[in-house]
Amino acid sequence: MSDLLKKINSLTIFKNVRNSEPLKSLALFLEKVDATGVTPAELVRLYSDFVYTLYDRRPDGDLAAAIWDAVIENDNPYLKHTIKLYLDDASAKQEISRLMAISFEKELDILTELGSVTYIDLERMVFYDGYVPQFKSSGINIKDRYLEVIANLGKAGFGIYANHLMLRIKDGDILPVVYPDPITVHDLISYDRHRRMVIDNTQAFISGKPAQDALLYGDPGTGKSSTVKAVARMFAPDGLRLVELPKQEIDNLADVIDKLSRVPLKFILFLDDVSFDANDDRIGSLKSVIEGSAGGARRNILVYATSNRRHMIRETLSDRHNDIHESDSIAEQMSLSDRFGLRVMFEQPTKEIYLEIVKGILRNKDFSEPDNLESLAEQYALRKGGRSARVAKQFTDILISRLT
Repeated sequence: MSDLLKKINSLTIFKNVRNSEPLKSLALFLEKVDATGVTPAELVRLYSDFVYTLYDRRPDGDLAAAIWDAVIENDNPYLKHTIKLYLDDASAKQEISRLMAISFEKELDILTELGSVTYIDLERMVFYDGYVPQFKSSGINIKDRYLEVIANLGKAGFGIYANHLMLRIKDGDILPVVYPDPITVHDLISYDRHRRMVIDNTQAFISGKPAQDALLYGDPGTGKSSTVKAVARMFAPDGLRLVELPKQEIDNLADVIDKLSRVPLKFILFLDDVSFDANDDRIGSLKSVIEGSAGGARRNILVYATSNRRHMIRETLSDRHNDIHESDSIAEQMSLSDRFGLRVMFEQPTKEIYLEIVKGILRNKDFSEPDNLESLAEQYALRKGGRSARVAKQFTDILISRLT
């Protein structure tokens, strides 16, 4: 048995990494190198399978980077207990033993060494003079990187939280957003006062100060959702992650909060463009969760929601006329939005603000304004049925496309 295979098989704290790619395929190849009765053709196939798996995970073919990806994506006993200690979890009754700590560091040394294996090291084991696929290794110091992650769990995160700033809920599971909206605060034009309220509230949350769940409401296309996403990205280096919660997932909200509360990061649970019918059972679920923040059940989670409606509930005249206690009905409908401590209204922009947004977008794109810009922008807004930040963005996209 080769020394490389022995080192892979010795991984205990990082057993999950050993059983995941690319080490799993590498071990299968190494097992056959010294085995009797194995043909050169089979060795070539197993080696090629390993390189295929490597390229499938990393298009750059970087072995060290692929091993690092596996290390950061998988949990392990040392990490689990460290997180419990970090969160002051009552179940973490004992400190990490000296023996586990030694194993943890020794295995990180092994992983770093495995990441330094080169194409030439493996090629000589194949015993084949023809072409075999190559790979590279950037020589990442996996040990130093991972120790830095452990030391900064509250900002760096782990697993999907380390590699993804925006996540989503599907069937109660927390999944990464593969292609997140790249918007930043720099991209947002106007609405400075509104944005500052959200930034200040989020800053307080990150700093461990009292912060409020927030409802951003108002006219469509005014930048409510973009504000939330941009502010979340702004504080990502401080350990903030955005988790999008579709309305149909509200029934899973308690489980989602339970999962996130065990992660040593801060989260914005984001309900985008949400509204309810007056008799929707999910209203009660959402109200109870938001109310629960006062008891500390969501110490690392804020709820941010956007809606075109101030009270988040669709209402018709018949709803009021058919209700004997009209004032009670109105109070019930208002009770959901009242639970948001911070409410920010985004109104439709005036002509001046609309043009300011158009010009700001063009400046950000280093695009010279045409002489008839104001006339063109107004004509486009009329065709779209009104002014908004979204309409300004659509107009500038069309304008740049036509004039370049």
